[in-house]
Amino acid sequence: MQDLAKVLIKINIIGLSITKTGGAQMHKKVSILGIFLAVFFLFVGCASNKGLTSKTTVNLVNYVNQGVLMIAELEQKSLERYASVTGENYTTEQRVYDELSTFVIPNYKRFVDGLKAITIEDKEIRELHAIYVNAAELMYSGFNTKMIGIEKNNEELVTEGNKDIEKAAEEGNRWRLALVELYKKYGVAEKAALAQVKGK
Repeated sequence: MQDLAKVLIKINIIGLSITKTGGAQMHKKVSILGIFLAVFFLFVGCASNKGLTSKTTVNLVNYVNQGVLMIAELEQKSLERYASVTGENYTTEQRVYDELSTFVIPNYKRFVDGLKAITIEDKEIRELHAIYVNAAELMYSGFNTKMIGIEKNNEELVTEGNKDIEKAAEEGNRWRLALVELYKKYGVAEKAALAQVKGK
């Protein structure tokens, strides 16, 4: 568990700053998972030990551990590679294009497909998951639009792609906050917050 948690924490460390090919500053916002899910992963053991085993609590645990975390590395690697050619790492538009076309977009598509394949019975969690799916689809669309913009040397398309990426980051944060609200509703937020403090 500790090793997987460390892998997920790396997502939160990735800061995506977009220069000429980006237009918007998105440091930690772009991380949809980040340390938050790592904290949740570590929390699961605490929940079951404390008797917090309502059906929805168990479904939340399953949603994250058997759903989201199973495909999290695809997102992590995609964002890492994107960050490697943007922001402070930006050198040329050709490098951004190459990373988008050969690695980021194909792998992020696998992530989106995996996210959409997660089946959820619980209505609240299904509504929560819809936010994440929409965020991921928008991120994927932004990557594609940006790649096409670079290919066609079209600044407007690049800007449009960047706006979609930024909006996707905001939606990802909305998903995170909604998940926090479910934690609170089912009495698990305090334990998660404690785990986060200990993890710093």
